[in-house]
Amino acid sequence: MVEDQQQSGDGGGNGLLETIKQRPGLYGGIGALVVAALATVVVLAIGGGDDGGDPEEPGAPGGTTSTTVAAPAVTTPTGGATAEDTVPGDETPAPAVTVDRNPLDGSPLDGTSSNRVVAVKVDNAPEAGPAIGIQDAELIMEMPVEGGLTRLTAMFFENRPTVIGPIRSVRPVDADLLSPWRPLLVTTGGQSFVYREILAAGVDILDEGTDGLFQRIERREPYHLVATIPLVAEEAGEGAPPVSALPFGDDELGGASASGVAVPFSGVADVAWTYDSATDQYTRTVNGEPYEIFPEYNADLTGFSTDTVIVLKAAQRSAGYTDAAGSDVPTFDVIGFGDVMVFHGGEVKTGQWLRAAQSDGWFFLDEAGNQFTVPVGRVWMEIVPRYVDVTVR
Repeated sequence: MVEDQQQSGDGGGNGLLETIKQRPGLYGGIGALVVAALATVVVLAIGGGDDGGDPEEPGAPGGTTSTTVAAPAVTTPTGGATAEDTVPGDETPAPAVTVDRNPLDGSPLDGTSSNRVVAVKVDNAPEAGPAIGIQDAELIMEMPVEGGLTRLTAMFFENRPTVIGPIRSVRPVDADLLSPWRPLLVTTGGQSFVYREILAAGVDILDEGTDGLFQRIERREPYHLVATIPLVAEEAGEGAPPVSALPFGDDELGGASASGVAVPFSGVADVAWTYDSATDQYTRTVNGEPYEIFPEYNADLTGFSTDTVIVLKAAQRSAGYTDAAGSDVPTFDVIGFGDVMVFHGGEVKTGQWLRAAQSDGWFFLDEAGNQFTVPVGRVWMEIVPRYVDVTVR
């Protein structure tokens, strides 16, 4: 098993390159492509983040001031720009990319689509829930934030729920995670330097500076804002992802039998997934209790399930500052390589993930060093610190 080392943010790609060369299981097939890429690419690990609350909170250090910029209804910190403006000399927008498969779940489309992916930051703190509208997301990523909590990024390509929330702020790792999809990102705000990194990664932002985007619901601040996704979809326009960020394929997973997985992020976020053969889905629990959501605002609560669970282990490091409560703000190295577990259809396949640069997608290799694909279906991807003891059941 390859040790879960990560490429550092100081431009030191040689250590990763040499490690891969020394591991025969990684240096064959797709591993050779990764080595070639790493020989010419210096990966910059994105640092920083927000103060643990949204920037509109009085006295929040480094908060943003939203202003409308060139792209209609896309807001950035003062002096900022849309991601499109970050390409010097590019005065004519490139033709919209079209795809024949959903880039978030791998399913074939009826014809082709140039839809742009919409990504939404959703609070996952116990006080914030239940979440609203996330069952329509084709892909959800969950990552730790400060204080032992986690936060979600719900992503949509074909599906458009009426509302989703509660919406919260961006996090340091978002630029690295989202770059391959080039989405339009919905958030309540964030630190100015995190905004700049996200925009530089090819991601545009809609925040509270956008008229009509947010609605207030009867929850206490800061858990009281939801976004109207049809409006967001109109603003998103066209521009399907230029690369396949996850390695979807039509093959069976072909892994070992497994009834589920436990991911104990912390004492307040002890997550587990259990396979239900009757539905061919994985149901989620948190701290031993069913994870329930509102499909729509004021609808009845329902449990949450998904087709595939991906556990991607990554090195956690400090973003270099603390939040307003004094908790260290973490970020994660999701460029480089590390351990991965893919759960689908009552099976698990373990191996390594590899990713050469921010704009690239992930490759998955099994224990023998052979590339494998993720079966088509809705995905929940857990970004897990490598020190967390994940248990396969």
